Amino acid sequence: MRRLLLTLAAGAAVLLLVTLPGGRSVLLSAQVGYWSSVLVVLASFGSYRRMVLRRLEAGMIPETGADRDTIDKLEDPYDLYGEEEDQSGEGRSVRELIREEKARMKRSRRSPMATARDAVPAFSLWRLGAYGVLVLGFFFLRGEGVLHLGAYLGSLALPIVLAVWVLMATEGRNVSET
Repeated sequence: MRRLLLTLAAGAAVLLLVTLPGGRSVLLSAQVGYWSSVLVVLASFGSYRRMVLRRLEAGMIPETGADRDTIDKLEDPYDLYGEEEDQSGEGRSVRELIREEKARMKRSRRSPMATARDAVPAFSLWRLGAYGVLVLGFFFLRGEGVLHLGAYLGSLALPIVLAVWVLMATEGRNVSET
């Protein structure tokens, strides 16, 4: 997290130097866009971190290798290409197999409570506040007549690009250490 904060601060300094010659509207639009986007990125990371920690404490995240991985579940939700040969379907009609599959899908359906519990991090007060700052900043710039859309949109994207870059560099470093 420290590396991310240092990178975002360096990005702010570079953005300031680049937009300073552009005039008042470019400078204000870039700074408001950049800092509101920084708030959104940091609030999102914090919210995601709290969600993962809560799930780890509750034991909701299974051991690695205990079950099929997430990508395999997305690509092959019915385990049609699994290593195990399922011979249980021989001798039964297609209707029976379809009924069994429907019953299995009903049993594995998520409850509304589980869905609501997973949706709570999306409505974190920090994230909602950060998005509020973003919207209010846009309306402030527009109301004052100093909105420079190119500088604003570019500076909105910059913290996201920097965050992804830092995370990829950190992941690459972690992989090479093992």
